[in-house]
Amino acid sequence: MPRFTEAMDLLSQILQEARWNNHVLVKKTMHGNWGYRFPCKQSGGFHVLTQGNCVLRQDGRDVELTRGDIVFVTRGVDHDLLSDSKQKPVDVSRFLQRVDSGKGAAASLVSVRYEFPDLHVHPFFRELPALLLIRAADIAPHHPLHSALALLSGETEQHAGSGLILQRLTDVLFYYAIRHWLEVNPAKKPGYRSALQDEKMQTSLEMIHTRPEHPWTIESLARAVGISRASLATRFKAVLGVSVMDYVTRVRIDRGREMLALGRSLEEIAQAVGYSSAFAFSKAFKRIHGLSPRASLQLDQQKRTA
Repeated sequence: MPRFTEAMDLLSQILQEARWNNHVLVKKTMHGNWGYRFPCKQSGGFHVLTQGNCVLRQDGRDVELTRGDIVFVTRGVDHDLLSDSKQKPVDVSRFLQRVDSGKGAAASLVSVRYEFPDLHVHPFFRELPALLLIRAADIAPHHPLHSALALLSGETEQHAGSGLILQRLTDVLFYYAIRHWLEVNPAKKPGYRSALQDEKMQTSLEMIHTRPEHPWTIESLARAVGISRASLATRFKAVLGVSVMDYVTRVRIDRGREMLALGRSLEEIAQAVGYSSAFAFSKAFKRIHGLSPRASLQLDQQKRTA
């Protein structure tokens, strides 16, 4: 079994670097017939059914959901949630306008959206299915997901301060759900999921992500991890399909891109991510993205307002 407790440091870094913004969309008990469409062009998120039953529809396929089931949307995939398969969905923006009759079968739903702030999805999420379904019946009796679900279910019945508490609980649930899915779906091909199953790769990636400004070489990283230079180079190629130094460059440029979006100067960014000058950083940035840092920033801003 992969050592996922140790791997969570790396997974935490991946999830933090994704920089998703958490918004609770739906927190309500509904009765009778209903149906909502969730447009997710630039967002992911999840739904938790805390009471009753409903139907998930995506690409014309219906899946029955029962109490405690979790649906995790890893990237932009439009989908519907319905009281039953006969219902026609309306846009979720109309949810707050709905007047509940209080009659008929009840279903309680918590839906959370995670916006992609810079329009770029971390490669880890591209390795996952667009929709992950975690059945309550498949969660081990003492798994922390049960505690998180119980807290979430109880908090939906509260009012004072529940918004902030729900935000924190949904982040916890998000982490536990990803961990659970990785535990029961081990990687079968190269990628970040494979890295989470390789202790030496975990350590290597944690060091690079924690200290991107360090003057890493294959030799210094291999020495820090405790394996040979050749072994480290082979593992990176086999697990991530890139060389060690190509990966280091990518992490530095991605970190610099985040700082650029926050308004930091090229000189500050270069120093923070391990380049000798703004020119050196810009040159490496253009080699990766095909655009200068400023041109890339302007393009991202145009995409956000489009």
